[in-house]
Amino acid sequence: MYPILKAKDMDKTDIIVVDDDKLVGELTRNVLEHSGFSVRLVPDSRNALSLIGQTSPKLVIADIMLPGISGLELCNRITSDPALAGVKVMIMSAKAFDTEIRRARAFGALHFLVKPFSKEELLDAVNALLCRREPSPRAS
Repeated sequence: MYPILKAKDMDKTDIIVVDDDKLVGELTRNVLEHSGFSVRLVPDSRNALSLIGQTSPKLVIADIMLPGISGLELCNRITSDPALAGVKVMIMSAKAFDTEIRRARAFGALHFLVKPFSKEELLDAVNALLCRREPSPRAS
């Protein structure tokens, strides 16, 4: 497992979590904030796209199934926009079929986090992405 990085250890660690499931979104935000990250939770993908454009966070964590535009489309828009070149994207979903994972990678996601996930899995993936390391594979 990677050491947990605190926000003070990085310039400006902003993470935007896009999830319309209030419980999962708030739990994700709370785990990340408790570890020292600055986090915004956005339940609507269209509002998230606007916020991402305004703030250029270091990481966006998006669910696949969202009202409006899907998490995959959101990922595609972020990764294809030169103005957002520094923004990393992680997709999370219970739809962990190989086709979904391949589509997420094709759209530019750097990691696919399978729901339900543990606090450790979330922090491991976030820390790895923000430090440019490959997240550990999920134990089966």
